Amino acid sequence: MPGVNHPAWVLGHLAVVADGVSEKLGGKKTLPTTWPALFASGSKPSATRSLYPSREELLRALEQRYEDLRQRAATASPEQLSQPTTSPRAKETLPTFKEFLAFLLTGHVGVHVGQLSSWRRMIGLPPLF
Repeated sequence: MPGVNHPAWVLGHLAVVADGVSEKLGGKKTLPTTWPALFASGSKPSATRSLYPSREELLRALEQRYEDLRQRAATASPEQLSQPTTSPRAKETLPTFKEFLAFLLTGHVGVHVGQLSSWRRMIGLPPLF
């Protein structure tokens, strides 16, 4: 469906964002260097499935990158958390890295999980609950 983020893009996007934010908290990016072009904010999902990693690879990356991000968020220093947000889109509404991080761990994930739920309905699957 035009303009709708498909599941491969959603999973990869969440993993890429977590990878980048983990790096800001002292971690190392671990995802393939080709992933940001496919999944970063502003990228456009393609209907060509072969462009994307497998479902298993996407889920594994998402789980690993969010586990790392959660651990780093839990141990972030007050100095790290008080830094200004570097995302141009979020600077006004989430002025500190603490606020930005809280959004990424909750609201950002929620928005994209909602897209997955909508996708299920668009392809005729029933709601999960």
